[in-house]
Amino acid sequence: MIVRDALRSLRDDFARSFFYWLTLLLTSIFIYLFFNMMMSDPDGASLLTAGTDPLATLISVTVIVICMTAILFANDFFVKRKAKELAVRLICGATALQLATYLLIQTVILLIIAIPIGLIIANMMIPMMNHLLASVLNSSLVIANSYEANLMVGIILGFVVFFVIMLNLSFALRNAATMMFSKDIMTASESGIFYLGNVPGVLKKILCLVLWLAPIALFYTTESGMIVYALLSLVGLNMCIDTVFVPWLSARNEKNPSKLRAFVKDGFIRHDLRLLKLNLLLMLGCACLLSTSLVSKQTKPIELLMYTMSFIVMNVLLSLAVLFKYSTDLTGRTRYFMTLDQIGCTDEDSAAIRRGEVIGFYGFITLIGLLYLVNIIAVGHMNHDMSAGFTAVFLIGFAVPLVLCALLSMYSYRRAVSTIHDPR
Repeated sequence: MIVRDALRSLRDDFARSFFYWLTLLLTSIFIYLFFNMMMSDPDGASLLTAGTDPLATLISVTVIVICMTAILFANDFFVKRKAKELAVRLICGATALQLATYLLIQTVILLIIAIPIGLIIANMMIPMMNHLLASVLNSSLVIANSYEANLMVGIILGFVVFFVIMLNLSFALRNAATMMFSKDIMTASESGIFYLGNVPGVLKKILCLVLWLAPIALFYTTESGMIVYALLSLVGLNMCIDTVFVPWLSARNEKNPSKLRAFVKDGFIRHDLRLLKLNLLLMLGCACLLSTSLVSKQTKPIELLMYTMSFIVMNVLLSLAVLFKYSTDLTGRTRYFMTLDQIGCTDEDSAAIRRGEVIGFYGFITLIGLLYLVNIIAVGHMNHDMSAGFTAVFLIGFAVPLVLCALLSMYSYRRAVSTIHDPR
């Protein structure tokens, strides 16, 4: 009975289950390829050797952390939308053990389907990677399916399985029915990290803008220091969101209080920027780390291929993480659009608000990311002979996942609030 109900729940919630499965699949493929590529390089990139490149170690740790973060957001997206379903079962007499079993069956099914398929696909992709190394990058190095790499992959994927099962088990066992029905479980904290105390407003804004933009200008002084400058710039961007961008949106509303669409849209964008600020900073930090590695390491074909693959996959996973958290928050927007409907907001107004909010939010992420990437690419062109194709892959690999996630968010947003209007 429990197995049948769990399978039916997966089928009924296919879209959410699919994206969770897709995240696990991409993570499995990427981890397998990444470590087999890294451990195939006998001169610099290989792990577990005396000559391991410190940058390779940093990239490896970053890759593992980002994969865990992406899975955390995907799991959060998958499980929290099931909170009310679990609460109903609890109220109807299900025990905590039955509830945990019901949720874990769904999780394990997705893991069993995703990870083996991911490993098979990744193994089939190795000849293609070798072809790219030989024909495009003119390298004689061959990516081998090594025991050490497979051992590392097994350990990491084993931790992924344990990590996901423990998260879902704790979610099922720790929450009472009243907590699962609460809207608080669907939202996250919007608190900031860095503060400037009682610095005057105008001076604070100027200081934040300088802390954000000045390190980007320093990219051109030294190629080896770009990642440090990028991280410093992200600290400034974090403060700019709270002290420059969000107040600017508020000021725009104060000047045009009669424009309902703009007022609501800007209010939602302010909320989105605060809620997803850490996701934005994580995505930009990862993009800067991998892109500067690409620029400084492009003389080594295996590292060029490895970091290019990492750059693209990490952007896909982190874009999905933004989509998951954003879509989770959208479930609480129905009451706002219900209020708008009661004060005379039409379907056209509602659609324009949703469209403007999604375009504004994802447009902000894309433009800020391109600001960093264009300057990093410019440094690469100044110091190296970078091809136009490489530059295109660089920019498209960042922008396209965000555009696709924006389209999915718009569809999810419409679905979330589509039931509030009475038929006319």
